[in-house]
Amino acid sequence: MIVGYMGFGEAARAITAGLREAGVEDIVAYDAFRNESLEDRARQIGVALQDGPEGVGRQADIVFSLVTPSSALDVARSAAPYLRTNAVYADLNSCSPKVKRDIAQVLANTGVRFTCVAVMSAVPPLRHKVPMLADGPGAAPLKQAMDPYGMQIDVIDGAIGSAAAIKMCRSVIVKGMEALFLEALLAADAAGVADEVLASADASFGHMTVSELANYLVVRNMQHGERRAHELREAAETVAELGYDPLVTEGAAKRLEWSAQRQKASDGVAQVPASYKAALDILRQSSDNTD
Repeated sequence: MIVGYMGFGEAARAITAGLREAGVEDIVAYDAFRNESLEDRARQIGVALQDGPEGVGRQADIVFSLVTPSSALDVARSAAPYLRTNAVYADLNSCSPKVKRDIAQVLANTGVRFTCVAVMSAVPPLRHKVPMLADGPGAAPLKQAMDPYGMQIDVIDGAIGSAAAIKMCRSVIVKGMEALFLEALLAADAAGVADEVLASADASFGHMTVSELANYLVVRNMQHGERRAHELREAAETVAELGYDPLVTEGAAKRLEWSAQRQKASDGVAQVPASYKAALDILRQSSDNTD
């Protein structure tokens, strides 16, 4: 089996180093930004650099695309004419589900088995054992081929792009929390109460899992949506008064206002759900559920 890479940056090199140690012998790669440093690193790992995408496509049984998200579709187009029939083309880039589907369409009539892969943790520490989710017709063949080498690939049922949707929506939570904590703590520090704010949050939520917290917060928002949106507007003003642009807080207030408007039934009475899933059903079934 020959493993190939479209793009040979830090993540690709980390995965490759792990696969080499696990026993994968034949690895080829192409990177549009090839330089002396890249050549040295490829040589150290034992990777044969190619002069173009055709060098990877004509040899590799498994092709990993690890480029910038903005170039993932163009890279797939450049590789498509050269990919071997029945080869697996695994796009590991952090792209939206739509981009993943567009890539699948590019490869639809080539005989290539495409899989959308979502990398679910930082690559360098875990190398080839970083957790991945995969969907599409190439997901099961990829897992079968790479399991013997220790890759951690979970196959997801569903349409192409499902794995990407999981990763992107998870990123809304994780990266959104990063931005939320940053904004809150900047303001709290300016007020001299950062430690107290965190202690208060610990007292409120420290015993909950993320799933329990999501259920609690979404249901509570639906119970008191308008009031909580108003309170968040006041919080945004507080952040501004403390010297920071309330980018996250204002956006959060808009979302709570949106939710409050759409949870009202035709008689104007707010519907109170018992769970976050019931809350989503209410919002989804709203007569006007666009932003």
